[in-house]
Amino acid sequence: MRPRLLLPRGDLARPCSPAIHSTTTRFFTQSASLRVGVQTRPQLGFLNVPVTTQQYRYLTTERKARLKYDIKQGIKITSYFWMAGACCFAIAFALVQETLEARYPSPHEWSMLSRIFFRGAFCERDQTDPSRTTDWVHVTNWIKSVVDRLEDPNIDGKGLKDAPSDRPKGTKDISSMSENWRRGYYEAMMLYAKAAENVEKWVTDKTQNLTIPNDYVIGPSNPKPRPLPNENYRPPKEDDCVPTFESPNEIYMRILCTEGLTNRQRMEAGLAYATWLEFKQITGPANIILEDAVHLAASEQALLTGGHYPLDTKSYTLIDAAGHHPSSNLLQSLTALATFRARNGDVSSALPMLVSILQARKALPTSDPRRISPLPQKKQTWAGAVLALLKEPPYPDPPEDGTLPPLRDAKERCEEAALSLHIGEIMYTAKPTTTNNNNTSATTAHSHREEGLGWTREAVDIAEEQLRGLSNKQSAMAARLTCRECLAAGLENWTMMVSRLARDEKAKKEELERNPGLDKQNKTSWWSFWGQGEHKQEDLNRWAAEEKVIAERQRRAADLLEELPTGNRGFLSFLQA
Repeated sequence: MRPRLLLPRGDLARPCSPAIHSTTTRFFTQSASLRVGVQTRPQLGFLNVPVTTQQYRYLTTERKARLKYDIKQGIKITSYFWMAGACCFAIAFALVQETLEARYPSPHEWSMLSRIFFRGAFCERDQTDPSRTTDWVHVTNWIKSVVDRLEDPNIDGKGLKDAPSDRPKGTKDISSMSENWRRGYYEAMMLYAKAAENVEKWVTDKTQNLTIPNDYVIGPSNPKPRPLPNENYRPPKEDDCVPTFESPNEIYMRILCTEGLTNRQRMEAGLAYATWLEFKQITGPANIILEDAVHLAASEQALLTGGHYPLDTKSYTLIDAAGHHPSSNLLQSLTALATFRARNGDVSSALPMLVSILQARKALPTSDPRRISPLPQKKQTWAGAVLALLKEPPYPDPPEDGTLPPLRDAKERCEEAALSLHIGEIMYTAKPTTTNNNNTSATTAHSHREEGLGWTREAVDIAEEQLRGLSNKQSAMAARLTCRECLAAGLENWTMMVSRLARDEKAKKEELERNPGLDKQNKTSWWSFWGQGEHKQEDLNRWAAEEKVIAERQRRAADLLEELPTGNRGFLSFLQA
């Protein structure tokens, strides 16, 4: 085949320049590397055709409609989320308030805000979180708001009257209000007084509007003030500060002078006020208030029993009367007076009172036809439980007024054990009468200690026996708490008493080892005629052996002193350990 000549079309039309003309024959099958030297058209800028980008309208009618739709949908979805969150918050708030209402019931006739503040104050008081303590400032503010709203005739105090002018300022007459309203008002005032005890030293700096304890105040009454934790405020001065909250004395006096309270409520308020005065070391007025509480309970019982006064007005001991037992109010107030006098050193007056109270408690009846036994509760069905959630729980019935004698049940037996503990403490710490004979004085002190130790052993035995016999039902929780506290206090007292006696025993044993002739001198003394001069081997090891007995009793009672959750924990209980 004849070879084909390969030339561009342009070369055939125009003559080639001699400089670049080549006679070399190029075949179609030649390699591309031979064509590298061929010149191409130069790329010059002014010869290029400018390329322009196409302009677009970003905000067209369609896009504008799409943006409006997206914005509306976003607002709608966000609103749905906020509404769902608000509904969840409302449901959670309602459930919390329902739980608090079952725990701290409030009168239904109060306004919703008063009831919320009432529950919040009690919930903060009973703080169960171990990582934080009760914020008494918040408790005081909440319960003060409740009291102010109850005393405001435009809110919850419609029909409330002021007490006569001879009463403390701010005292009210609540006799015209309903019984539930009066009980709620009394509970609020008692919590208000308790909270005021814990914030008594709080002051407010008028120049900075700062509320702090008076430990940070600079003044003559506080020569060494603490530095403020917040550096944005300057240290307050005493002249610029005023008390933030009302004094507990004023609140307690308002409670005691309020018209419309029952005798039991007055007595409980008096006992709480006396406890506060004793804490402040104002023992004289505290003793007077306790005596007034005792006379109030005794006069009430004398009025109900036909004029028989059950108390000796001089020694404050109970008088035995056939067929008449002391009331709960009288026993409670008289026990408070006796323990108050014992704590303040008046043992000669307190011991006969405690013994008479213990004898009266042991003679209490086990049943009383005047008491109305509660009706047995029916087992609630699922339908009843659902219906109960839809309606408000009823306000609880009023408690006992304390005019009847208590029944001698497990709780009262533990109260007897508590009295035995008090008597044992007094007997153990009682000082012997001063005599010329040192041996007689030492023997009397030793016998008092052993007698007090015997009372303590008896109290521990009673409390442990009653605690083991009680069930884990909700109705027996009050009795279990009383017996548990009595058992714990009894074991602690027993341990301390025996440890002191064991130390004395050990010191006496070491002294006899250092001076062997001392024992022989005691044997030949005239006091050895009564058997007091000898030191028997079992006497020298008696209290050390009893310490081992106490350790065994503590180990045995450890399960009783632990407060474990009992009862049904719900349908998710199988997931809990």
